[in-house]
Amino acid sequence: MPLKSKARPRLGKGRAFLPADYREWKNATRDHLKQYWVDFDLETLEQFELHVEAHGPGRCDADNLIGALLDAGLPCKKTGWRGAWKDDRVTVIPYISFRWIRDKEQYWDIRIVLLSDKRISKD
Repeated sequence: MPLKSKARPRLGKGRAFLPADYREWKNATRDHLKQYWVDFDLETLEQFELHVEAHGPGRCDADNLIGALLDAGLPCKKTGWRGAWKDDRVTVIPYISFRWIRDKEQYWDIRIVLLSDKRISKD
């Protein structure tokens, strides 16, 4: 999937809306995640670490790239998909690492670590 920054809602005719190109990217990314979750019979994640490498040109802010990815993995009422993760709150994803790598091609390298697989220290 190409890199995409999270879009800011726009106002028009008294309603908020997201730009069409962002909605299309989000739907395509959601479909990609959904297919992966179905193929590997994965459950909706309750608590995990997210490690992201974004390969591509340096035209985006890290927080907006991660925000777009997180939005695509949320449950979707419209399609009925239960989501890759139940929410994008810090209680669900308490640790996110991000690394940008300049590249002519655009793609994501994502690693998920389930927190049930690790001991969590409470400082």
